[in-house]
Amino acid sequence: MSELSPHPNMPEPVYKTLRKVEAELQTTSLKPLSGIVIGMVAAMSGVLFGFDASIAAACGDSVNTHFDITQSPGLVGLWVGCVPLGALFGAMLGGKVSSKLGRKRGLLLNAFLFIAGIGLAALSPSFFVFVIARLLMGLAIGNSAVITPMYMAEVAPPESRGRILFMYQLSIVIGILVSFIVGVAVDTLIPNNDLNWRVMIAIGLIPALIFLFGMLRMPNSPRWLIETGKFAPAHKILIRMMGLDKARKTFGEIHQATQSNESVSFKSIFGKLFFPVILLGFFLQFFQQSTGINADMYFGPEIFREGGFDKTASMWAQVAMGSVNLLATIASIFMVDRLGRRKLMMIGVSGIVVMLCVQSYLFHVYDSQQSAATSHSSSSQVTQATQRHVLPNVGGAVIHKGRVQTTTQETTSEGVDSKTPKGPSVSSATAGSSSNQTITYLIFGSILLYIVFFAISAGPLCWCIISEIFPMRLRGIGMSIAVAANWLVDYFVSQLFPVMKQDLGMTVTTLIYAGFTTLGLALAAKFLPETKGVPLEEIERNIYAGKPLREIGIPSGK
Repeated sequence: MSELSPHPNMPEPVYKTLRKVEAELQTTSLKPLSGIVIGMVAAMSGVLFGFDASIAAACGDSVNTHFDITQSPGLVGLWVGCVPLGALFGAMLGGKVSSKLGRKRGLLLNAFLFIAGIGLAALSPSFFVFVIARLLMGLAIGNSAVITPMYMAEVAPPESRGRILFMYQLSIVIGILVSFIVGVAVDTLIPNNDLNWRVMIAIGLIPALIFLFGMLRMPNSPRWLIETGKFAPAHKILIRMMGLDKARKTFGEIHQATQSNESVSFKSIFGKLFFPVILLGFFLQFFQQSTGINADMYFGPEIFREGGFDKTASMWAQVAMGSVNLLATIASIFMVDRLGRRKLMMIGVSGIVVMLCVQSYLFHVYDSQQSAATSHSSSSQVTQATQRHVLPNVGGAVIHKGRVQTTTQETTSEGVDSKTPKGPSVSSATAGSSSNQTITYLIFGSILLYIVFFAISAGPLCWCIISEIFPMRLRGIGMSIAVAANWLVDYFVSQLFPVMKQDLGMTVTTLIYAGFTTLGLALAAKFLPETKGVPLEEIERNIYAGKPLREIGIPSGK
């Protein structure tokens, strides 16, 4: 073992502590730690994030029926919006929790909150208790959404930090997909609306318990330990993670960064040095949610029904959407450290804008055709029957009310009448129905493409970048502000979407999301930095040097 050389500006007591730790290693051995394994365990909070938030799409009809609120869009928005509302408060507390308790104990606290919230929601005897339970689940989601990316960024080596941080977004996507699959399976096996939603929610206890027991075996963040003066355990963790020589260098850099930083007061956040970074984090999360992504995640089946799918087909379409989301997120893991954060963001968000505009147009065409079919049926004074189109490979159906018949006819699952319809208006009605079917599948395809573009860009990159850009002393409060912005917009999206869909229609609603996303794209083009492969300490030095936002990810000497 080579002799430890003091790092510049390292106090003698710290130097002696490190020498003592390394002397102990001559007689004992430390079990290596993998940043990937640590990231996977911490990312279980993301699975809970995705599952608990998106299970609303699966159990929504049953919950609304059970509590008799089907005709009350405000109350529907309330219980769905309770998770982002609770997450807003959880995010605001995340910085304090991570600073006082540390990253590991903060995540353990959230594991207990997840278990309590899920259990209470599954057993809720009343709508009021259910709302409280959803708020508690949201509190855990928001708090862990601050701490988890921070923890993962602080234990990941620079060269693989992007991939490890993407694991958090991947875990959210897995949780979303699992919630959709659970919804279809439980709804099929347990048709009782008073019971099936409780089972769907209770299944979330499985990842919550895995998260709890997994985090008990994980190390603390070495950066937090050094910041709080716990040098010996921090050095041991660094050695386990990256080997002796690299651990010495990293310890010295982290220690120097903690010594050069002064405590950040609330007033200093609005100073020239920090305020641009705070704004960057805030707007990254703000515009991630203003894409309307969680309208699709929370109300997906309703959106698909607006485009012509029936209940069964809409549930399977939601599963397809979740599957595409997962595959695109996996693909993005291999793209982020090759293309870089900025380039990938610009490509993906541009695609989001295009697809939202396409959806707006297609919903407009679909609504126009439906109105024309209704008008034609009314003027002809004939009975309107339902034609059903089978969604490929799932056995569900797409419904269009364009088949006009003079008498009530039976329709097979293939959409072919068992009797030959009579009347001169049949051929034109059938053509209109075929056109409706085409528009329905185009809507479905545009939503899937929208999900792909989101999953490779705004979805994971906003979490990745905010975990990289804040200086250590600002990291807790900076992450809290950024994540609070995410949940604030998420709350308004989930609360207002049922009302917007009912009063404005999907054509205008998706166009509003497109407008916000376009504004976000313009701001990203001007201010978003590239942080690929740059150590956190380097980014921090650039911020303290007063560099513009676009340049904080440029290594020194370039």
